[in-house]
Amino acid sequence: MEDVFKTRADVWFGYTQQSNWQIFNQGRKSAPFRNTDYMPEFFITQPVRAVLPFGGNLRMLGAGIVHQSNGQSRPLSRSWNRAYVMAGAEWDKLSIIPRWWARVDKKGDEDDNPDIGRYLGYGDLKIAYRFNDKQSLTSTLRYNPRRGRGGVQVDYAFPLKGKLKAYVQGFHGYGENLSDYNHKQTGIGIGLMFQDWDGI
Repeated sequence: MEDVFKTRADVWFGYTQQSNWQIFNQGRKSAPFRNTDYMPEFFITQPVRAVLPFGGNLRMLGAGIVHQSNGQSRPLSRSWNRAYVMAGAEWDKLSIIPRWWARVDKKGDEDDNPDIGRYLGYGDLKIAYRFNDKQSLTSTLRYNPRRGRGGVQVDYAFPLKGKLKAYVQGFHGYGENLSDYNHKQTGIGIGLMFQDWDGI
């Protein structure tokens, strides 16, 4: 929805589904999917224009609410709901998007993972650099300074043919997926993506 509330603000709906395929660690008969996470969200963005130090520009402010769940029943169920605020800034080809969130779940026996904030923190920072030849390098950082835990993900995407891109992804830390949010992991992945799906 564009230009809501008689302003330049836009309302968005997003859906992310992440499945981890255990292709190299097979059982006796098959290579199962280790985990699948589902993440629908609504958010609003407001374009802004403000000059930042070192030639930067503040381009966007936003807020949203997001649900993330692995779709399992107890005792394997993992889920949480968050409200967040964010901003988007640019320095030529470099983009930086900080985001801060707070849990909006009911506390008590209904909480499948009451300590998830200790491992996934209270926000993240996305840093992206786009090269001239449509290659891009993106990193997402999370850290909980109180607990000394977090995670870092780095993605490198490059064109193959037409609108098709390939990417290489590395991850280290906590929270690669919900099922293993409290286990430290290191992983490397490769994949395909459509051009321009690697932006905000």
